[in-house]
Amino acid sequence: MIEVINVSKNFDKVEALKPISFKIDYGEAIGVIGKSGCGKTTLAKIICALIRPSSGKVLYRGEDIFRLKKAKLKKFRQKVQIIFQDPLASLDPKMTIEQSLAEPIMIHKSYLKRTLPQNARALIKKVGLGYDILSRFPHEISGGQRQRVNIARALATGPKLLICDEPLSSLDLPVQAQMLRLLLKLKKEENLALLFISHDPAVIKVLSDRVLQL
Repeated sequence: MIEVINVSKNFDKVEALKPISFKIDYGEAIGVIGKSGCGKTTLAKIICALIRPSSGKVLYRGEDIFRLKKAKLKKFRQKVQIIFQDPLASLDPKMTIEQSLAEPIMIHKSYLKRTLPQNARALIKKVGLGYDILSRFPHEISGGQRQRVNIARALATGPKLLICDEPLSSLDLPVQAQMLRLLLKLKKEENLALLFISHDPAVIKVLSDRVLQL
């Protein structure tokens, strides 16, 4: 599905990411581990087409993602979603949880407006939260709940690859364990490919089919 070919990134004269190559297939979980500053987040942003590499290519189903036309790029962004480290900063503080879940559906899908509440309830149920949370704002719920909401929002577009950039680092250990179980469950149910970035070898071992060391 995704093939990374000799991708590297420099910012000015600083090497942020050394050349790396690998493939991710449907339903596969790849762990990415390395010290702070080794380029883990840079790699995630390149694969999502948020930043361009200094060299190399990223292919999605055989096509270079940085040469995709507008319509195909939008389709690519629908199929490759990312969950960031800070669950609070990832949500708009002025939007309710229901509004946050509806936004990607409206952007990427052609659902009628009247079906959005039903879609939001289905998503929130999928990540193990109650419907009552839909009317709340991000600051009114816990960090673990916020990260579940971020996962639900990522699932809204029907992705094939979910990139998880240190999604557990701001959570306490019991909540981390719950989130790992949720991601493993969703991987199986949705046939998701996961690219899971962490500095924690124990987390990587639990979740990953194979590991990349940066």
